Amino acid sequence: MTIEELYSILLRDKPSDILRIREKELFELIPELKVCKGFKQNNEWHVYDVYDHILHVVDNVSDSLDLRLAALFHDVGKPLCYTEDENKVGHFYGHWEISQKIFELFAEKHSIDMDIRDRVSDLIYYHDINLTKLDDRKLNDMYNKFGIDGLSKLYELKTADLLAQNEKYHYILKDYNEQKKKIIQKFKH
Repeated sequence: MTIEELYSILLRDKPSDILRIREKELFELIPELKVCKGFKQNNEWHVYDVYDHILHVVDNVSDSLDLRLAALFHDVGKPLCYTEDENKVGHFYGHWEISQKIFELFAEKHSIDMDIRDRVSDLIYYHDINLTKLDDRKLNDMYNKFGIDGLSKLYELKTADLLAQNEKYHYILKDYNEQKKKIIQKFKH
């Protein structure tokens, strides 16, 4: 699979169908994804292994190349930072940094456009931040980094990520939506 073929697949409806069919080629292109397949998360927040979770997120964001690439790479670093606590509950501290680094190496290797690289890298890095807990100063920082369009994409990625987790926690979507409205009102010109 070439990078151009990956782009084409990612921009289709329900890309996971084709990615599963062409999984061997996908794993050759992005070997870190192969490690995610079958990697159990051992955490009540998650109902899928890392790979299936990633594919659900890819399907649940709109067909923007930025969002689809961010979704594909957002948790790819999880197996590299997995720990269990005393109750055998899985944790992935710092997975966003590792996932971002994996994407940046991939982007460099495949000469991905610098603007796309930067946008996707930021989406990956911030996908796990709790935006509902940010004070006004930090919200201003996020706005300065992303702008309204970028923040909208970040919320979309976070929403897709949450929808690919245990339904028990989907109530958090209400908080996301309220925070997104607050930010849009705050920064509307």
